[in-house]
Amino acid sequence: MRLKTYSAPTMAEAMEMARQEMGEDAIIVSTQRGTGGRGARVTAALEEVRPEDAALEDLYEEERPDAVATIRQALTFHGTPPRLAERLVQAAGALDTDDPIAAFAGAMDATFTFAPLSEHGAGRPIMLVGPPGAGKTIATAKLAARATLAGTSVRVITTDTQRAGGVEQLAAFTRLLKLDLETADTIEGLRKAVPAAGPDDHVYIDTAGTNPFSETEMDHLSGLVQAAGAEPVLVLAAGGDAMEAADIAASFAAIGAGRLLVTRLDMARRLGSILAAADAARLRFSDVSITPQVADGLSPISPFSLARLIMSHTPQSHQTSHQSEAAS
Repeated sequence: MRLKTYSAPTMAEAMEMARQEMGEDAIIVSTQRGTGGRGARVTAALEEVRPEDAALEDLYEEERPDAVATIRQALTFHGTPPRLAERLVQAAGALDTDDPIAAFAGAMDATFTFAPLSEHGAGRPIMLVGPPGAGKTIATAKLAARATLAGTSVRVITTDTQRAGGVEQLAAFTRLLKLDLETADTIEGLRKAVPAAGPDDHVYIDTAGTNPFSETEMDHLSGLVQAAGAEPVLVLAAGGDAMEAADIAASFAAIGAGRLLVTRLDMARRLGSILAAADAARLRFSDVSITPQVADGLSPISPFSLARLIMSHTPQSHQTSHQSEAAS
């Protein structure tokens, strides 16, 4: 799957840019206002069609499976746990529509909760947590960049001081944003750093990769969360084993994580793991990261955009997605 974000003065121009470059088969994943409320940004996805997929498309043109059958096939392809897949299929079947994407979006809305992270208005500090290699540092930089470009006051703190290059990587991004990167080596150090933040500050805290199955590491992370009074947001890379992702998510939910930020969508074809993680730990979907570029690629996710991502591999979905866009 190839994803790209387009920026233009108007939404219509941004969507036209996406279609001009990616073609009529491009799926609009999300739309949002540009930085500072100016202009518009559109994220589009394009499934690369393999020869075997093209053969399946010809078969679907003849058989035209109904919405429920298409959704079931998509969930199977993505490796969704059977019980969760059946719940989603039943929720979709209860809706009065023949459009698989519309039915699937309704099932997503009935099954999951969506709560994007805001770029406006400060609240509790946001602490990005997760297993090693999930993309927490890049996600921290993206959140800081988004809030900075929106004109809000931002502070960035890292507790990832032991990993080789951990501080340097984030410092390179904060320098570009003209922000000072603060470090906190200990729980007590973090406790002292966070109260210094002003009431209007956005505070983003990067943490070291944590082994979700290590009691010692999770206890330390829990101490950091409590010291900062932060909201822990689980950062999890797309792809991988669904049951493993569910266990990982449950471990982080036990220390207070309530939202899920998904990374590396541009490098994953099967997304059953993120559905399993959100379901097992009752996490709310917040945002998704679709490129390694800091200035782009962090977008809020909605039931409709998630349904389009999940369904985009299915030949039938290409046709129905065009119908949905025309209707909207």
